[in-house]
Amino acid sequence: MLFRSLMKLPSTDSVVNEKKNASAPAAKKLEATYTRPYQVHGSIGPSCALAQWEGGKLTVWSHTQGVFPLRGDLARAFAVSADSVRCIHAEGAGCYGHNGADDVALDAALLARGVPGRPVKLQWMRDDEFGWEPYGPAMAMQAKATLDADGKIADWQYELWSNSHSTRPQSTDGSNVLAAWYLAEPMKMGQHTSPPQPAGGGDRNAIPLYDFPNQKVVHHFLRDVMPIRTSALRTLGAYANVFASESFMDELAAAANADPVAFRLAHLKDPRARAVIEKVVAMSGWKPGEKGDGRRGRGIAFSKYKNLACYVACVADVEIDRASGRVKVTQVWSAIDAGLVINPTGLITQTEGGVIQSASWTLHEEVKFNRNGIVSKDWSTYPIMTMPEVPKVTVELINRPDQRPSGAGEGSQGPAVAAIANAFAHATGKRIRDLPFTADRVKKALA
Repeated sequence: MLFRSLMKLPSTDSVVNEKKNASAPAAKKLEATYTRPYQVHGSIGPSCALAQWEGGKLTVWSHTQGVFPLRGDLARAFAVSADSVRCIHAEGAGCYGHNGADDVALDAALLARGVPGRPVKLQWMRDDEFGWEPYGPAMAMQAKATLDADGKIADWQYELWSNSHSTRPQSTDGSNVLAAWYLAEPMKMGQHTSPPQPAGGGDRNAIPLYDFPNQKVVHHFLRDVMPIRTSALRTLGAYANVFASESFMDELAAAANADPVAFRLAHLKDPRARAVIEKVVAMSGWKPGEKGDGRRGRGIAFSKYKNLACYVACVADVEIDRASGRVKVTQVWSAIDAGLVINPTGLITQTEGGVIQSASWTLHEEVKFNRNGIVSKDWSTYPIMTMPEVPKVTVELINRPDQRPSGAGEGSQGPAVAAIANAFAHATGKRIRDLPFTADRVKKALA
């Protein structure tokens, strides 16, 4: 119901990529829709800030990701010059993206204004963080493709629907700090925007790297303010778009009676893309044509983050308990090419962490709500992956000293989710296109 509603909302539509060539008559046509729910940042420690007013000037200590944008929105909220506000970064519960750190800074500053000269610390509680932080947007992705008589993709059509992935302080007009909307003279909420290509926002990683003669990618940006607040969560739209596109590649491979690895390589010219796939295939001992046994399966997926940064390919092994509906990711292999490797240990741990976070998103994480508000307020109503569930992760690097180093902080989340989804389909012969893979969804798929 949620996603059907999203796809019917007014949207600002843009064609972010299009290619047209003559193509052979279609032998097969496929279509599929995939979804990703609202998700929280899930910082283990809730947001916290310290504020002090002295001599008409405000000092704030915050674990914000941007001290200068926060200073701008605080100055705007108190109608003072930016020179009257100083924001100092302090270590605190972190996140990739925009959580409650900026909001709690204004909360602390409002209280500190009542006791000039005295520092005031304000700590959100867990239910504050879950109930009020900006979420990663829900998304719907619709893919259509045709195969020619040779089993090659002749046409690729892809559309996505997404709220804003960018409502940080000072990212737009108005105010993007929560309490500013509830002052005696409330400030207006900032206009929702979408980061442009080539990095993209909701459309990040929506443009395929494969070589198709015909393709079209359309971004339906849901600009209007929603009852559920959204902003940047690690990878922005890449996690969902790679899940959809790489799941669809596996579905097309099956329709063409082709091995998923061979099918991908048949559509790839980029030598670095091919190399990470070939590397992870060798690492995992991939066997072409190997069948799942109903309980165990293996899947592969690949992407180049933002189509600008690191190349990552993942192979995932899963086990399914059909009685309980539980999916366990037992092992993930990952090959990464981030250009010149400067810090090998850092690159490996960043890739490992991305795989584990992606597995948690994929198996568990979903913000639930009803007419009265958010109902995911704690770790029991918003479960995350536990230590015993963490898969064994093996990462190997492809060092390219002749290439510039590229971003790798968010490269493995997309390939990891798609590899898990493809492994589930390989094991069971059933495809789940809606995240996360909850017990109820698994049982329904297998019924």
